[in-house]
Amino acid sequence: MPYKCSECGSRVVFDNEEYVCEKCGKIFEEIYDHQSKPFFHNFPKPFASKRSSILYIIKDVCDRLDFNSTILNDASYIAESIIESGTRFNGLEIAFFSLYSACKNLNPFFCEMVLKEFRSMGLKVNERNCMRILSRFWKYYSYKSFNLSSYLNFLLESLKSNIFVREYVRNFYQLNENILWSKIKLYCLKFLEDYRFLGESLKVKCIISIYVSCNRVFRSFGLENPVTLRLLSKHFCLDFNNLRKVLDKVTVFSYEGLAKV
Repeated sequence: MPYKCSECGSRVVFDNEEYVCEKCGKIFEEIYDHQSKPFFHNFPKPFASKRSSILYIIKDVCDRLDFNSTILNDASYIAESIIESGTRFNGLEIAFFSLYSACKNLNPFFCEMVLKEFRSMGLKVNERNCMRILSRFWKYYSYKSFNLSSYLNFLLESLKSNIFVREYVRNFYQLNENILWSKIKLYCLKFLEDYRFLGESLKVKCIISIYVSCNRVFRSFGLENPVTLRLLSKHFCLDFNNLRKVLDKVTVFSYEGLAKV
C-alpha cells in the first residue's frame, strides 16, 4: 500500500538510501501505518551506505517471498557488481533488477512475484516498462550467471597460490592437499548456508567463511592455521578492521553446525 507524506499528503517513495516525499522532498526515517505504529514490512529503515540498504531490501524481499538462498546469493552478487561500477541509479531499481535477473532463469512465476512486490514498495514498474528499466543496467552487470561454488573455487585457488600458504601446506608431505581444500570448500558452503549476516559484500562474507573453515580444517589435521585474517586482508585487498568487525559478529555462531557436514 502507498504511504502518504505527513506534510503535503503526496506519496512517500524510496530514493537511493532514504524515504522521501516525491513532491515536497521531506525525508522520513520510518514509515508509519494508519495506526501510527512503525511499519517495516515493505520499507526497511535506511542504512548508512547504499550497498547495505540495497542488500537489505533484497534479503527482506527474499524472506517475504520465501525464496531460497541460491536466489538471495545470486541477487546480492548481481547488485554488488552494479554498485561497484559506480552507477548512481535508484537503489530500489538496482534491487529489483538484481532479484528479477536472479529469478528469470529459474521460474517466470518468481519474476511476476518480484514485479508485484516491488510495485507495492513504490517502484513504478509494470509488464510494459519492466524490460526498459532492466535494460539500463545490463552494461553495468558483468555476471551473466552466478554460481557460489564456482566463486568459492576462484577465491580458494587464489589463496592456494599464495606463496606462504603454498609452502606451508607442502611442508607436510603426508597431507593430501586435495582432501584439505575440498573440506575447506565444503565447510565454506555450509557456513554461508547456515549463517547470514547483512550489510557486507558477498566477497567479505566468503572471505570470512574461508577463515572460519580453514581454522577448523587445519586444526582437524593437527596443524596450526596459516590462513590468518591479516593474510586474507592483504591477499584479497580488503580492509582488515572491517574483516575483524564482521568476524566479531560471527563469533556467536556455533561451529557445531559445521560438524554435521
